[in-house]
Amino acid sequence: MGQFRLLTFNAGITNRVTSDFYLDAEESKTLLVQLNRLAAIDEALVLSLPERTEILYYGPEALDEAIYSAIVGVKGMESVPEPNFFQHTCNEERALAHLTELCFGTQASTYGSVPLFSHFIAAFSIASQAGMTGELLDKWWGHLISTNKTIKNEVSFQFPNFSISYTVADMVTELIKKVKTPKIAIIGFNALGKRVYQNLTEKGFSNITIVEKSIRPFTSLDERELKNFIFEPYEQIFNVIQENDILISTLEDVETAIPSGEDSPEFKAPRVLIDLSLKGSFLNWLGDHELVITFELADIYQIIENKMEINKKWLKKVKPLIARRNAVFFDWMDKKKGLDILNQANELLVRNPCGEQFYTKVVSGKQLKVNRHMDTSLVNKSLLKMSIEKMSSQSPYKDIVNYERIVNEFYVYN
Repeated sequence: MGQFRLLTFNAGITNRVTSDFYLDAEESKTLLVQLNRLAAIDEALVLSLPERTEILYYGPEALDEAIYSAIVGVKGMESVPEPNFFQHTCNEERALAHLTELCFGTQASTYGSVPLFSHFIAAFSIASQAGMTGELLDKWWGHLISTNKTIKNEVSFQFPNFSISYTVADMVTELIKKVKTPKIAIIGFNALGKRVYQNLTEKGFSNITIVEKSIRPFTSLDERELKNFIFEPYEQIFNVIQENDILISTLEDVETAIPSGEDSPEFKAPRVLIDLSLKGSFLNWLGDHELVITFELADIYQIIENKMEINKKWLKKVKPLIARRNAVFFDWMDKKKGLDILNQANELLVRNPCGEQFYTKVVSGKQLKVNRHMDTSLVNKSLLKMSIEKMSSQSPYKDIVNYERIVNEFYVYN
């Protein structure tokens, strides 16, 4: 018998910016294969993002040190944070409730957080491929899927993320609903420009034009992202502005990027300008054009505030719903463990080869002894089942780890 335990690394608990704890798909699979070799772990799941890593496992004992050693084996000692950066949760219900909140974006109490349902799909797929899913994890995954459907049917849409880059990507999605092949340009590829580009790529936008001084900032992009943009130097900025429908600027000092002696471009169709700079003056020379629809950073912040207010109402409805559904799952898990207790107890009853009487194996350390003082098999089974019922009424199954010891103590005191 055992219970679920959780090993967590959250970037929010550290004061340094690092992704050393992040495990990609191949590393997660390699880790699960190693955990599968540990006899004390029956099932396991690895959910890893650049912001956090969650390792859920089921077994009779805590194996945090063994799991940490396995992570070091996958990543290398120099690439893994110190063990004290990992948080340990041995409360089964708290661990599963925590992961459920992450899955549906209800982790923060005020505004919520990004739903990780799609990441959970990938994590369960990897765990299944590694042979680390069983009855309990399969049942919990089914619980998450049905909860997701219930939320969609009973609660209005949640605004899942309040960052500037996500908000801009959502804005662009709304703006181009009636445009089949919108042309999008990002002017300036700093950290914010990169996040906007990646979010647009995630939403399926392609052939995005990016204006930058050199191509050097693009070296950190992955293979899929490298194939999705058209690079243009600053010298082509007027052509870019004239040829694209939506312009997203992250430049703080746009004047240095504009070739001197050039006239403002002429437009024959509307343009959308989203200026994300704090002190740039892009709007001074382009924002007054009658065919240019402009959004400043202040407009983005207002949208985010409105989304937060809507999300507060969403959280008030969805958090109790998730709590009720979790309670149903935990009740199922308790009953499942209760049946396992009874089955295990019945296995302790062995038939006397010389007659019909049942004797009971009483566990004493690692030795099994036969108690021959019980009268009949009927009394024996009756007393054992009464003991289990008494134990289950006083303590949840989830808190009983050593069931052999419980059964043994029953025979000692009865």
